[in-house]
Amino acid sequence: MSHPVCYTSLMKMTEKEEAQLLLNQEVKINVGQFAGKTALVRKVMADGRSLEVEIAHTSGKIAFVDVTFVSEIQERTHFAKQEQSLGPDANSVLPKNRL
Repeated sequence: MSHPVCYTSLMKMTEKEEAQLLLNQEVKINVGQFAGKTALVRKVMADGRSLEVEIAHTSGKIAFVDVTFVSEIQERTHFAKQEQSLGPDANSVLPKNRL
């Protein structure tokens, strides 16, 4: 008896899809004249891979960069060190706080 094979949906995103997700996001440029700089993605060009970016802290310099030469900047996450408070009203309806 053969067993069904379960596939996870781990599809690799194409460069065009990735470029669309980076629109209006901050990215770090990894290659070229502006390597190491942070930039804001302003537009995705017609080819779907090239990004028009505004280099941060350079008085509005504009550059065109291929999507493979940038990486997304992810915000740091801070995890709560204690139990989250939902406020006095919400906390009062939790089972442990009922009178």
